[in-house]
Amino acid sequence: MGARQRFVISLAEVRDTDEPLVGGKAARLATLARAGFAVPDGFCLTIEAYRRFLTSAHLGDMIRMELGRKAFGDLRWEEIWDASLRIRSAFTAAAVPVEIASEIADAMGGFPLETHWAVRSTAPGEDSSQRPFAGLHESYLGITGFTPVLDAVRLVWASLWSDAAMLYRLESALDPGRSSMAVLLQPMRNEPVSGVAFGRDPVEFRADHALIEAVPGQCSGLVDGEVEPDRWKLKRFTGEVLDYQPGARENDEPNLPLLEAAHLVSLSKALGNVESLLGWPPDVEWTGRGDTLTLLQARPITSPTASSDDQKAYYLTLRPGTGRLRVLQHRVVDELIPELEAIGKRLASEPLDERKAATPGIACAGSSGQTKAISGEPGVRRIRD
Repeated sequence: MGARQRFVISLAEVRDTDEPLVGGKAARLATLARAGFAVPDGFCLTIEAYRRFLTSAHLGDMIRMELGRKAFGDLRWEEIWDASLRIRSAFTAAAVPVEIASEIADAMGGFPLETHWAVRSTAPGEDSSQRPFAGLHESYLGITGFTPVLDAVRLVWASLWSDAAMLYRLESALDPGRSSMAVLLQPMRNEPVSGVAFGRDPVEFRADHALIEAVPGQCSGLVDGEVEPDRWKLKRFTGEVLDYQPGARENDEPNLPLLEAAHLVSLSKALGNVESLLGWPPDVEWTGRGDTLTLLQARPITSPTASSDDQKAYYLTLRPGTGRLRVLQHRVVDELIPELEAIGKRLASEPLDERKAATPGIACAGSSGQTKAISGEPGVRRIRD
């Protein structure tokens, strides 16, 4: 590579030895593409681009100041939350250096102007079976145009400093101050079916079966817990169906299986081939079926056997996805508010001298008692990646 810093590298150029430069997600997808699997083309912003961004905006000094107030292990969660908010706000306010923006524009110029981009986190050292980072960093889907892509890149960089990500690094004995973030940009694929597939059951890891889940459209609905998937339990490598559970459909759609037997056999074979190539049972994100089957991600399965002391799920509760927010909204709007109104009407109907000093307690979701609206650009999806 020479002495010149590499800010942008095409996915086709990435080699296994480049993982420290482009992160685990991008390196594995490049490996799959070289082996003949269908993988969307694209390019990576390397960790050199991230470091140049830090230097240009003096963010490194700011991060050291925020995390240097006391030993990181002694920080309370609310202190980490405050520091995270200040750091991420600084990231979103800083300008992307001209030389990096220029290379991004050149790379995007090789694709149609109307391309919808997936802008995905790909941190070095992430997603091993011992230290899985799935869900802790942000990715953004459906981004169009140069300026929105730059905005999404900054948000992905900033997600390295979420409270959940920092707490998880602390739990994993990793120094947050030494963390870095690469970014993978790929044209989105619009297929009628997408999903995830596990080379082994992530719960019953020793069982001799695989799992496949499928949802209509993009996989983000499944990843975020918004859509209940069709779910198949298959015999490993053969595609023989051991169990099938249909998912729920909206708007009176016919509840027919999203995948046929031939599609399941194809996916099962792909899982076996990925396992043979990478050396471990994979957790694969995919889209399309039959001849259009495309792999979007492959990482080791996080299972009780592989990582019995994993605490990542706890940290993810600090950042609930859209599905969990809908459940919370339902509880607030349909249960808590009517309950409060009923209590208010009952109290209003009682004579003042007969009112009790105490009223029945109501469990309230959240510490502030407030509900905040969440908005986003139309067509743009944020997912935990």
